[in-house]
Amino acid sequence: MKKNQFISFWRRNFLYGKKLFTTMVAFAMVMGLAGCAKGSGNEPDAPIQIESSVIREERENKEDADASDTQMQALLPENNGGSVEKQTDAQLEEELKNYRQEREDMIQETNGLVEGGSPDEDNYSFDMSGSFYTSRFDTRETTEAYAAARIYVTDILGLKPSTKMVTYMCIDPRVLAIYDDENKGVAAGYDSSDIFICEYCNEDGVWQYLILVRDGKGGAWSVIHDGSSYKE
Repeated sequence: MKKNQFISFWRRNFLYGKKLFTTMVAFAMVMGLAGCAKGSGNEPDAPIQIESSVIREERENKEDADASDTQMQALLPENNGGSVEKQTDAQLEEELKNYRQEREDMIQETNGLVEGGSPDEDNYSFDMSGSFYTSRFDTRETTEAYAAARIYVTDILGLKPSTKMVTYMCIDPRVLAIYDDENKGVAAGYDSSDIFICEYCNEDGVWQYLILVRDGKGGAWSVIHDGSSYKE
């Protein structure tokens, strides 16, 4: 055998032996871990099961996050260029009109009790995320706020709205923006947790917004503004 052939032969056998040795060491480590788990009263494949469970949970969480992102992107109106299209005031007013009409049609009176519901938000493209702040108030707080608003409309303004109810939850995103506005407009100095907004339809068929405030949780609600914007 020539010298070069011998070196090549030796190198191949050496690398093969090295790989075999590494495989045997890895196998011994796995068997050792399994033996430790068995000796402690656990199932031999417990570490593998735990790791699989963690990986599966991470994958499911990622899939849920991806699905949520996809749903949010699907809800965003886009123009042909792929960028988010800004809704015009005219388009918004039309959607608000349709939403309010659907909301009105859902109100039923039975034995003196008025029952209603909320239209499916998925059918509308305007942003209603601001209504989250109003939903944080408990039943008592909400009832007292609507009562104060109703008294303001019927007693102070002397109006008798043609709608089935006197006041409604505000749905106009331009007004709900007060909660994220640091200046708070006409409610400057009040925290978002002490601001309540609702809407009513005046005798001219124009929707107006009432802004109520209180001096902390448990305080009485009072109307401080009646208009078409919180910045007036």
